[in-house]
This record gives sequence, structure tokens and C-alpha cells, in this order.
Amino acid sequence: MPINALRKAGARMSLQEALDRVDKLKRLSQSSNEHEAALAALRLKTFDIDAARAPRTVEEVPDVSQSVMTEEMVPVEKAIEVLDAFPEIPYETMDDLEAHQPPDKSQVNWDELHFALLQMARKAGADAVLNLQLKGTVSKKCLAGTAIRYLTAKDLYEIDQENSIENEEEAIDMEAKERRDENTAPDYG
Repeated sequence: MPINALRKAGARMSLQEALDRVDKLKRLSQSSNEHEAALAALRLKTFDIDAARAPRTVEEVPDVSQSVMTEEMVPVEKAIEVLDAFPEIPYETMDDLEAHQPPDKSQVNWDELHFALLQMARKAGADAVLNLQLKGTVSKKCLAGTAIRYLTAKDLYEIDQENSIENEEEAIDMEAKERRDENTAPDYG
């Protein structure tokens, strides 16, 4: 019987692998090298066969096929970049965003406005915010920016396909125009 046949689903090792590990640690604990022997004895003392054979926890092996999120699993929020200049990678402009000062506050907290603007961009699905600007009047302050989304390889491929269809249509129209011109041109021959 193959060793892996004894392995529980998701377990670190099979029973045979765990027993082999114990034997190896016992042999190493009898080593003439005192450091190696001490380390092997310590590992043998802390090695737990049941723990080694237990299925891995969710933190160790994330199950991508799991569609139900438990309360313990909190999605990690992606960081929204704040750019001073246009990015070099392809992007699309999504929307102009504005975070306004709450009317009940007399003093402006720019950190709160900045945070609110980034939250708006996150909700919109943006990857970055571009062109941050202070706007508003003396009594009403506003922080504005443009939300952008980076284009994926799939997006670029789809754009290329759309452009090739348009270019193909232009070529067909040009060909038809040339034929009309040839048919209607006077014969000087």
C-alpha cells in the first residue's frame, strides 16, 4: 500500500510518515554529535503524531473552493494608491470623486476627507486615485480626485479585438470607396 494512501484528507503526513519521523528522531537522538542529539531529542519530545496527522487549519491551507465566508474570515481590503502623476501602465478613468466636509463640523479634518475619498474609490472598485485637489469655498471644504482602474491583460485583449473590428470595417469601407472611384472615373485611355 502506498504511503499516501494512509494520509487523511488535508493532513500534513500519513501514519507511516509520522512513525518514520519518530524513528528517525530516535536514531538522531543517539548521535555522537551532541548538538544534533540534543536537537533530535527536543524534537522527539515535542513531536505529536496526532497533530501531524490532523488536517491542516484554514490559515495554513486556504480553501479557494469554499464559497461561504464565515464570520472569522474578514476580507482584506486592498490598498488604494494615491498618484501624483499619470501611471505608466494602462488604465481607464472611472469617475471623479468628491469627499465633502460634514456641515456640522467647523474645522476641516483633511485626514478624514482623505480617508473618505479612498473609501469611495474602494467601493467603486478603483485601484488608484489621481489628481487629488482641494476644492470648495471658505465655509465648505472638499477633497476631490479621479478614480482609475488598471487594465488587465484580458481588458487589453478585448480593446484590441474591438479596435481590430473597427479597423476591418474601415478597410472594407475604403475598399468599397476605391471601387466606386474606379467605376466612376473617366477613361483617358
